[in-house]
Amino acid sequence: MFKYSKKNNKLNKGFTVIEILITLAIIMMLVAIVVPSFSRVGGSEALDTSAVTIMSVLNAAKSMAVSSKDASDYGVRIFNNKLISFENSYGNNNNEVDISNLVTISTSTGIGTDVIFNNVSGSTSASGTIQITVLSDSSKNSTIRIYNTGLIEKN
Repeated sequence: MFKYSKKNNKLNKGFTVIEILITLAIIMMLVAIVVPSFSRVGGSEALDTSAVTIMSVLNAAKSMAVSSKDASDYGVRIFNNKLISFENSYGNNNNEVDISNLVTISTSTGIGTDVIFNNVSGSTSASGTIQITVLSDSSKNSTIRIYNTGLIEKN
């Protein structure tokens, strides 16, 4: 009744070239969708971390000045990728803190590069803003405002 042919009885082994190409195309489309999302998250995370770090360094310098440690003024020099805290004048007891290379820091004209907190009062003549911007997306930024009274706040 039924004729068996050796040709029909063989098992197909492996994948065809078309199956492999379709699979690779699907994987490439998924990667193209997912990878940009990860880079945006990395920039946002670097922005948040940098803002917290800058706030911490500024508040530490202010605290040292207010506590009258060594009867000194304390300050922070701001660069576009790092901060250096110091005692009395730049070059004395420097502590360097690096900021993520995914962001850049800029200051308003009122601040310049140095924010120095006065002994006991904690006030400063360097009032203005510090802007932190994600290099890959300039629309993502954070602003830290410093007032003459020494108040530091993040907007």
